[in-house]
Amino acid sequence: MTARIHIVGIGDDGLDGLTGQARNLIDQATVLVGPSQLLEKVPASAAKRIVVGSNLEQLQQSIRDLGDQPAVVLAGGDPLFYGIARYLTETFGKDRFDVVPHVSSMQLAFARVKESWDDAYLTNLANQSLDRVVDNIRTAERVGIFTTEDISPSVVAEALLDRRIDYFTAYVCEDLGTPAVPPAACSATPTICFCSRDLNEVC
Repeated sequence: MTARIHIVGIGDDGLDGLTGQARNLIDQATVLVGPSQLLEKVPASAAKRIVVGSNLEQLQQSIRDLGDQPAVVLAGGDPLFYGIARYLTETFGKDRFDVVPHVSSMQLAFARVKESWDDAYLTNLANQSLDRVVDNIRTAERVGIFTTEDISPSVVAEALLDRRIDYFTAYVCEDLGTPAVPPAACSATPTICFCSRDLNEVC
């Protein structure tokens, strides 16, 4: 029988921010799989480390090669919130995995600006077109956006201004430190929170 693989969310605070369950899974794993920046947050151990980036074919092959070894796939934040868990469960089946989430970086970003996100429009520019996102922003009171290297907060702000959408208070959360207000963008009551990211690591 093939061993279950645990997908464990990890944040900027590394092991210090994990639950006891998540830490035990990492400690007991014989193989750790994930992007280099997350693997670096885990102290050296006897576990084999497999570095995977944005190459999904490489990730697939790494999962196939695990066999029955106790393994942990490290993911940023909540692996099921615009994370790798959806891709893995759709590719290999839900029965192969258990997911142990961390706090989503989007949740942390809204916490930094002290805004509720329960009714926010949340989206990811890595898999949504900018035009569609801008159209949806027009009718939203709160917005959370994962940006990409190519579609940065300033690019989104310009697209909003081009559509005469200039009535948001905007925050950019680059590293989940103190939020900054982008220049010339937004000034009224609705809130838009940009969470800058690349395809591998949130915030």
